[in-house]
Amino acid sequence: MGERTLGAAVRCGRGTYPATLLHGKGGRQAGVCVHEPFGCPTMNLLFAGDLAWPDTDIIDLSALGDLTAHGPLLVNLEGGIIDGPAEQSAVANEYKFNLFSHASVVDVLKRLNVVACGLANNHVSDYVGAVDISKTLLAQQDIAVCGTRDVPWCEFTVGDTQFVVFAACSRLPEPRVDSTADHALIFEPAAALATLRSLRARFPQATLVAFMHWGYELARYPQPADREWAREAVDAGVNLVIGHHPHIVQGVEQYKAGVIAYSLGNFLLPQVPYRGRKLHYKTPAVCEQLILEAAPSGLRAHWLQYDPASQTVTYDHSGPVLDDDRIRQRTPFAGMTDSEYRSWFSKEGRFGTEGKLPGTVFWGYRGWRGAESTLKLAYLSARRSVRKLAISTGVHKPYNW
Repeated sequence: MGERTLGAAVRCGRGTYPATLLHGKGGRQAGVCVHEPFGCPTMNLLFAGDLAWPDTDIIDLSALGDLTAHGPLLVNLEGGIIDGPAEQSAVANEYKFNLFSHASVVDVLKRLNVVACGLANNHVSDYVGAVDISKTLLAQQDIAVCGTRDVPWCEFTVGDTQFVVFAACSRLPEPRVDSTADHALIFEPAAALATLRSLRARFPQATLVAFMHWGYELARYPQPADREWAREAVDAGVNLVIGHHPHIVQGVEQYKAGVIAYSLGNFLLPQVPYRGRKLHYKTPAVCEQLILEAAPSGLRAHWLQYDPASQTVTYDHSGPVLDDDRIRQRTPFAGMTDSEYRSWFSKEGRFGTEGKLPGTVFWGYRGWRGAESTLKLAYLSARRSVRKLAISTGVHKPYNW
């Protein structure tokens, strides 16, 4: 692929997961302080959360110009790209809220200097063929992808710094698996760690990023199993673990030489109709948005505010991540051991922004806790089947339909 703005060149890993990783040509290894916090990148890379773009010119992007000039951007493309009117495109499951992105999103991504998109999420396959369309259109613009069964990771350089990004989607957000086409890479905890160790061995000087779609929507704090796994990922050589899916900003904490940001919240996820069903949230917490910047001086936080009434995004403030008051307020558990966090979470951490108490908590992915998590996922799958039946028969109507 050709050179990108600010000297970013990209390539993607291909093959089955977690089997032997195959690599495309291009890219180069560069000196990065992998034993220091944040990987000490010598040129900036920005990370943002969930993005879908169902029409042209939805949100005023003028406030983002100065920020995205800092460096290339990595986003979670929550809405897979479709190449025709949504009403004439086939959905895989009509009994769920389906997100998508209009083809004009490619121009938006270029304008925002996006160098790579994560496709590991529960909406990228809402429309039949959207994953393959997304990969094709993004490749035409030299935008890398990662987080699918066929392309689990990507590698690119920004200036003199090499980044390797692996992405996966937890089963909790209900990702769709397609037996005949590429789809979001399903998060298998042990297999993901094995892949990350392989990537660290192959790219010893890179800044290694785990870009994870996990947790419950609108939850204030990460599931204990995900927090424990994130620490194991750092032990496996990951510099940054960055999460999304809850649609609100969660805490950030440093663990050894790595930093874990549990959820960045939304980025550009307009609360507008998607194929006749309007996306909207009851809590204003979804309007607070966080962009992280990996800079030579460390990790910086940039706060944005989305206004669904005017469809504008405004800049709020910036500062070092671990000194940011909003982040500290969201991370009362910083520094706790896994055991301490489980105890704290059982008493304090289970409520979401709307006061909801998720009935199913995932305490761990190994040993008896792992077996328990497997049973809980099976239970949730059965419950979703009942919910689908209730929607299809008119017994239940989701609040945002």
